[in-house]
Amino acid sequence: MTEVNLFLLVGIISVVSAVMMLLSENAVHSALFLILIMVCIAFLFLMLNAPFLAMIQITVYAGAIMVLFLFVIMLLGAEKLGTRATRLRWMTPVAVFLSILFLITAGLAIGQGQVNLNAAPSTEPILRVAHFAPEAGSVDVYANGEMIASNVEYRTSTDFVTLPAGEYNLALFAAGTQDALTATTVTLDPGFTGTAIAYGTDPIPQVALETEDLSTVPERSGRLTVFNGFSGVPAISLVDFGSDFNDEDTQTIIAEIPQNSISEPITVREATDLRSWALVEAGNTSNVLFRLNNPEMFDVERDSSKFVIVSTEPQLDGTVRAQTMALDTTTAASFGGPLAMGQSLFTRYMLPMQMVAVLLLVAMIGAIVLTHKPKEVSSIERRAMGRRKVSRPLTSVLSAQTGHDVYTPDTNGASEEALPDAVGEEEKV
Repeated sequence: MTEVNLFLLVGIISVVSAVMMLLSENAVHSALFLILIMVCIAFLFLMLNAPFLAMIQITVYAGAIMVLFLFVIMLLGAEKLGTRATRLRWMTPVAVFLSILFLITAGLAIGQGQVNLNAAPSTEPILRVAHFAPEAGSVDVYANGEMIASNVEYRTSTDFVTLPAGEYNLALFAAGTQDALTATTVTLDPGFTGTAIAYGTDPIPQVALETEDLSTVPERSGRLTVFNGFSGVPAISLVDFGSDFNDEDTQTIIAEIPQNSISEPITVREATDLRSWALVEAGNTSNVLFRLNNPEMFDVERDSSKFVIVSTEPQLDGTVRAQTMALDTTTAASFGGPLAMGQSLFTRYMLPMQMVAVLLLVAMIGAIVLTHKPKEVSSIERRAMGRRKVSRPLTSVLSAQTGHDVYTPDTNGASEEALPDAVGEEEKV
């Protein structure tokens, strides 16, 4: 209820500010009301848990752009609208007509759009294949007889492939041949995101289809998930032995992961040191199967999902040991965050953003043209403009033509002849 009250309060303030912006006869006051509208919009973004958009709204629009508007208004001296008749009388009826047309169009869109009845668009499933079967060699991957990846080597994975929702016959073939190694039937629902894992020590690998969670993670953290494909023990656990690697400091991160199962995803803070973490036999911390002491492979980065696959690798003496591979995937960006904004602006909204930029430029030029006042010429300036000016005095002209100075003062200091001061008397209009 508090959010509704805040929304109503901010909405009323923004609407009243918009009306005052249009009715104010002082351009500076209109600009200040527009700044208040921008602040209200920023507050609404904060209510939607989008602080980045709120700060951009205040910094760019209420700050930089409105300061530019105020600068232009004060520079041109257009803060007062005045009473002089406008030169473009057709603009008022055209603006009224366009406003009414916009209101009718928006009303029809809201009234007949059936916004609440529209179902959310379903996304097509995406799938990748992780090859962790040591006896299979390189493989080609087929879905319903169509190759989706070729020459996938051991301990590597394919890229995510978008497939239509439905049932698929997922088959692995020896690379470059028609020798089928294994095949399984999987169902991909709309919105599915996951990995098909080929694992096992037999020449015919097992295939497990596991769903991955790529939703938004908390700030400055990542996600870690473990798949247990190791056949040496009934179940495994993920523990943290602490700084001294003794039983007193040991903490269980994931208690028990049965064979051929996936753990619940856990959240890991950015820059967490995983060198003391290890995969052990469930209930027996002394039986360490694998240590996550390789930062390049196992460190969980911000806004990422780390999918650790544990599988069986045979040894020359007939025993087996646990081996791991880690797959990194970027999680969905948080709403209103810099990454989400960048992805949207540079993929879906690049052309509209450029069009808005051009529109703002045209609006600025139009504002300068409409507020420009022609300079009024005074009567004194008109008389001065009508006079004919000279650039050289008459004595200089005659001296240049006769070759001697034509102005010789007498003994009493007076000139022998009074000559005009310049070529041509100034003529008054």
